[in-house]
Amino acid sequence: MAKAVFGIAKTEDQAIRIANDLRSAGFSDNDISVLFPDKQGTRDFAHEQHTKAPEGAVSGVVTGGVIGGALGWLVGIGSLAIPGLGPFIAAGPILAALSGVAAGGTVGGIAGALIGMGIPEYEAKRYEGKIREGNILISVHAENSDEVSRAKDAFKNAGAEDVAYTGEEGVSDHSRDASYQTFTAGSTQPDAEPYTSYEPAFRQDFSSMYGVTGRQYTDYEPAYRYGYTLATDPRYRDRDWDVIEPEARRGWAGRGTWEEFKDAVRRARDRVRGQRLA
Repeated sequence: MAKAVFGIAKTEDQAIRIANDLRSAGFSDNDISVLFPDKQGTRDFAHEQHTKAPEGAVSGVVTGGVIGGALGWLVGIGSLAIPGLGPFIAAGPILAALSGVAAGGTVGGIAGALIGMGIPEYEAKRYEGKIREGNILISVHAENSDEVSRAKDAFKNAGAEDVAYTGEEGVSDHSRDASYQTFTAGSTQPDAEPYTSYEPAFRQDFSSMYGVTGRQYTDYEPAYRYGYTLATDPRYRDRDWDVIEPEARRGWAGRGTWEEFKDAVRRARDRVRGQRLA
């Protein structure tokens, strides 16, 4: 599953600080995304940028205002109109995710694009609500746990809200901490068991099932983690695999294809649900 850290900035100055801190922390300009409403009057200091988004997806490709000027180094920064929501400024990978929405080829608005990037539906809808209220969404692609930690530090040091990480359970830090507290307080719910408690079994399963493929465990870890998520999410844990598989396929955001990794996803889900693995 593609890893990304997301957060909400309440002000332009805060968003500028986060983006610059991410850049200073070694993240590529290509990996940082921003999304915020293009409010009336933000074009006072407009300058033109050219985007690689599909023709028709971006209207005007003009950004302005304090934040537009300060973040002009972001890849593909430009203005786009989302049907029913109005004009927005976007840059980075999120611009590509939203291009189909802006062109009218995809339904679901901002939330649909975020779900496609690996954010769970309930989290994506919450982000969309925050953005529509005038807040600024920032995300950054992270390759490994060290980059995730550095990204989280950049968000938290700037006071960002609703920080979430798609490579874990895709929930905010606040929600994840609450779940952990419930578990440590003595909860016996199956979904309270942390992911790390299953990792030795997942590594053993990898060795026996996929070790001969020439791939490393790190290639399969996103599939095992996704299976864990499907097993602990109340929306999916008690439903048959054949029923949830089409939806799980749509939610898969790994770097390999669903066909390559769906077996490992299912095996992880079965293991967490207490089923014997063949």
